[in-house]
Amino acid sequence: MTKEVAKSGRGVPAKIADELRSLIARGTLAPRMRLGQTELAEQFNASRVPVREALKLLSSEGIVDHDPNRGFFVTQLSRDEAEQLFALRHLIEDELMRTIEWPDEEQLEELEASAERLEALLDSGDRSSWWDEHRGFHKAIFDLSPKKTIMREAMRLWALTDRFRALLPLPRRPSEERKVVNKHSLISALRARDRKKLIAARRSRREAFERLLLDTLEARGL
Repeated sequence: MTKEVAKSGRGVPAKIADELRSLIARGTLAPRMRLGQTELAEQFNASRVPVREALKLLSSEGIVDHDPNRGFFVTQLSRDEAEQLFALRHLIEDELMRTIEWPDEEQLEELEASAERLEALLDSGDRSSWWDEHRGFHKAIFDLSPKKTIMREAMRLWALTDRFRALLPLPRRPSEERKVVNKHSLISALRARDRKKLIAARRSRREAFERLLLDTLEARGL
């Protein structure tokens, strides 16, 4: 990743920001951790200029805090922030599901294959690969909507809440938590072209994730 970022030349800050979002969401970069520009420049084989631009972008999104005197830090997580983000997600994602165009058979097969890969990654406990696949699965569904402004906002909010996921263990065995991340009911609704069922299935899993997360944050006093 680091060499590819350096060689791309174009859009380097955005690529670095994407990688940092991923590292934060996976828990590799923990809340309150300082993000040194020199260290990150070495990590991404880039100059400090695109690194600083990437950090400014993440700061504008609320993923990173900027103290002019102390530098950039991964934003601390809080229950209040999570509640507000989920309130927005419920509104935006429900609206997005109302506007998606039904996938063709090839797209459905790709989603089914992705869902199977997600289950296998859970079985193996591969959090890093699961997170990437999970993000790609949801983006593929969101991208079925022609309302690209709403889609981009949905992905932004999704990323902001998904960084809380590092607080939760990866459910490797059958459990209520495992059911929350199972994707087959979504695919079933898409295949049946049942919009009411699709919206309900998406909201049900989102609300279950919200409950798990808020309980965890409360238990940790955050």
